[in-house]
Amino acid sequence: MQKKRHQRNKRMIAAIYFLAAAFTLLALRLAWLQFVMSGRQVPGGQYPLAKMSQIQSEREIVLDTGRGRLYDRHGLPLAGETVWTVAFFPQEGGKPRADGGGDTASLRRLAAVLGVPYEQLKAKREKLAQPFLWPVKSDGGPLALSQQQADEISRLGVDGVRVMPFARRPGGSLTGRQWLGHLSEAVPKKPEGEEGVKGAFVQKSNPSDLRVPLEGTTGLEKTLEPLLHGIGHTEVYARVDAQGKRLPGTGLTVRTPSNPYYPLSIRTTIDRRLQEGIEKLAQGDGVKEGAVVVLDAESADVTAMVSLPFYDPEDISPQGGEWNNRALQAVAPGSIFKIVTAAAALEAGVTSPGEVFHCHGAYGRYGLSCHKEDGHGALTLEQGFALSCNTVFASLAERLTAGQLQAAALSLGMGRDIGWRQEQILGLPLLQPLQGEQRGTVFRTLLPGDGGARVQTAIGQRDARVTPLQAANLIVTLLHGGEVRAPRILREVDFANGQKLMDLPPHLAPAAEGRISERTAKLLRSWMRRVVTEGTGQSLRGARWALAGKSGTAQTMVKGALRNHQWFIGFGPAELPKYAVAVLVKNAAPDSPHTATRLFGEVMNLLAESPHA
Repeated sequence: MQKKRHQRNKRMIAAIYFLAAAFTLLALRLAWLQFVMSGRQVPGGQYPLAKMSQIQSEREIVLDTGRGRLYDRHGLPLAGETVWTVAFFPQEGGKPRADGGGDTASLRRLAAVLGVPYEQLKAKREKLAQPFLWPVKSDGGPLALSQQQADEISRLGVDGVRVMPFARRPGGSLTGRQWLGHLSEAVPKKPEGEEGVKGAFVQKSNPSDLRVPLEGTTGLEKTLEPLLHGIGHTEVYARVDAQGKRLPGTGLTVRTPSNPYYPLSIRTTIDRRLQEGIEKLAQGDGVKEGAVVVLDAESADVTAMVSLPFYDPEDISPQGGEWNNRALQAVAPGSIFKIVTAAAALEAGVTSPGEVFHCHGAYGRYGLSCHKEDGHGALTLEQGFALSCNTVFASLAERLTAGQLQAAALSLGMGRDIGWRQEQILGLPLLQPLQGEQRGTVFRTLLPGDGGARVQTAIGQRDARVTPLQAANLIVTLLHGGEVRAPRILREVDFANGQKLMDLPPHLAPAAEGRISERTAKLLRSWMRRVVTEGTGQSLRGARWALAGKSGTAQTMVKGALRNHQWFIGFGPAELPKYAVAVLVKNAAPDSPHTATRLFGEVMNLLAESPHA
């Protein structure tokens, strides 16, 4: 008996040791998983084990990436607009599914509100494994609901269907706001020491570790990337079972960063309504390539900047080039450059407003002729400006040196960067909102004895290149007596709670060559008024405002065919100017109407109708 009891005790002790060993191994295994394996990436997967376990039990939708917002001067959203949309989540597990897990009448009404067939909505909902936002179309962004639609869908109470606020960026439609830019997925650079791809983007860590981050690739989205890059997503998630059904009674949970200062809000100088209106006008006039720039006459703030062809921020073709901002690209200016030539001649004292010139059509040198074949006859400098006579300005160019002509151009903001910029601000070594702005040129080489180069440049051909932004700012410069301002597109930066972070005040953009005199600026302004009353801009006499300006046509070649760049730049109202406008229509057929002049008048009429004019 005692022997049997001893054997039984030995078996019990052995069992206890076995169980202890098993529990010890299990504890070590759990510790290994918790402290070692949980941080390691799953083979063939994107996330660590701990994150995978969480993802497998949650199904979420990102409502806001946390990226900063951009607004127009009146507080209207440009990027980061919050809209109401409808989110679909897996249905709650254990519910009867005879009618798709919800009331048939409610589901039919939901389909009607969304504008889709009932059977399509029902099938989509029954097969739902991942939550999603109902799209505008099969491959579009989330559908933006009206307040009435949002209220009705909320009242329906369909299981797994919720109205949610969604922060969207521009995309899905064509626009002329290339200055705003677009987003793309960050491309990781190769490690240091390895050969990388030129211009590759640095991949940034995603706060939620659940999605590939997007970053600005062009325009303000790129320039302001360090300020706009968010600190975390706002997302709504549901807990699901192994079959992907929502756990009964769990509902939906919103997860959001708790920092009250981010995302930042950045106020621009743009007037969104005017921007949209000018885009429609340019489309209506059939402009395929070109730009329109509207500057505030007092501050040189960019009120609108339209570039054509339009682009879709969600469908960028690197080969197409639609995302290039034509308002910042320099092209031959044609006769609008005669403003610079007239300023140079007046400042150098080689002519006077009343000097009489004689135009016979052909100039007689350098293969130059006037656009009026039989000539203008005898005319003063002022008349020559109004009628854009090539003979008058060729004569002035031969009296000037190349240095005098170039100095006048630089003093008026040509041939150099003039966009607003500031060093060591907002944590950035240089803030230059209008990145990509081209300087343009006057002469590629300054050859003192090359009269042909001076003459061709003086009428806006040869090497002369000007951007639409520079052309509009030239008008602002004349309105301020020769003082060059730096066009500004950003006004201020605010925290998310409304507290101001920093103002971005306007400033001047003086040239080392100095400035033209107030007397010369005043003369040129009066001559621009005469362009409209008696000269090449007479078609604008019926505009709502009295206008002043200068037309231009520059010849160019496109794939072996002769084409024209059409320009019209000016200001209005003539007596109390509020806006300076530059219009460029690129690559127009030689015999086509001067669309730039017509569009200039239409833009000015739109500005005259604006409640803020």
